[in-house]
Amino acid sequence: MQLISRHWLIPLLTSLMLTTGITAESSESASTTNKASDDALKIVTWNVEHLAYPIDKGCRPRTKEELAKLQAYAKGLDADIVALQEVASKAAIHQLFPADEWTVIMSGRPSSPPYDCRGSGFKSTQQKVAFAVKKPMNIFGVKSLVDLSLNRIGLRYGLEITVETSQGMTDILNVHLKSGCFVDDYYDRDSNACRQIKRQVPVLLTWIAEQNESNTPYIILGDFNHRISVPYNRMTRKLKGSDDDLSIATKDVKGCHPRYPVPIDHIIVGNMDGAKARASAEVYAFEDMRENAMLSDHCAVAVTL
Repeated sequence: MQLISRHWLIPLLTSLMLTTGITAESSESASTTNKASDDALKIVTWNVEHLAYPIDKGCRPRTKEELAKLQAYAKGLDADIVALQEVASKAAIHQLFPADEWTVIMSGRPSSPPYDCRGSGFKSTQQKVAFAVKKPMNIFGVKSLVDLSLNRIGLRYGLEITVETSQGMTDILNVHLKSGCFVDDYYDRDSNACRQIKRQVPVLLTWIAEQNESNTPYIILGDFNHRISVPYNRMTRKLKGSDDDLSIATKDVKGCHPRYPVPIDHIIVGNMDGAKARASAEVYAFEDMRENAMLSDHCAVAVTL
């Protein structure tokens, strides 16, 4: 795995919010030692592109050889927390993040009906968001941000966990916003995708306002399906306008996909040192970066606190 410079490119789990269907494996016992607050904490976001179980199902079936490469890539991230998008189940995730090493927290979004995958004839599997958290790190809270789904079948929930970092108790929100509105101003396009993005942004702004009210350090990361690294983008301006302390830590990284040089996978930090987070931003390339050979159509992006 090639590291791309940014200049180039639980105590026991206290809250599972069972009413939303969020699931996690049982954590280590309360006697396990949490990661020391002054340790560096590496946080990653990665859209794995239709990761399914068994591995040969869904819109992006993989071979055993590809699975082995994905496993090596995941291990090479050397991460403490990985926010995942486009994952079908805990079983799918544990193919890359073994259950004896990682706690998986899965989005509670109800399963949506399968559809015909574009151009392949395959049937889709679920696209949900999830966290993989390296054991024995404690998770102090889990919440589902249902409002991001706009009460529409198929739109993803946000998923929030609370962990202890060097910044103190920190809320981390994993998002996968509506795809298809790749314009700088979603008010300029009256497409279905842009109308939904227009409704999702205020949900994020409300969540940020809640963190600021309690002065809680926070991270928002995932697949924004939007080019928020450019300052004139409307979503970027809305986010920055909601919090002077908010920093897009990945604003200087470049997209890894050969056809999409402007990234849509990002990590945002608030109520913490944004400059240090930006300085640590990294993108992880695959061994083979040809479009038809990439292990996913998204590369992992990381920051270290």
